[in-house]
Amino acid sequence: MNRDEITRRMFGVIEEAAVEGFDAGNVNEQTPLESFGVDSLVMIDLIFDLEQEFGVKMRAEELTSLATVGDLITFLEARVGR
Repeated sequence: MNRDEITRRMFGVIEEAAVEGFDAGNVNEQTPLESFGVDSLVMIDLIFDLEQEFGVKMRAEELTSLATVGDLITFLEARVGR
């Protein structure tokens, strides 16, 4: 799966999770994840949804170092296909 496909599918998951402040048309790889106002409960749901979408395992602790949308895409890219 290439980066564009990962991005498209990830945006779909985030949109379905109804993350407040997320508008794919206004988001790029430099957009800070914190700009969506994701709290810990939403993050847990989002992690579960991303795991299901991509067939990967993720730990919340791993995501604390991710600052931007691009960081999350790179994180997923490294795990997809393992």
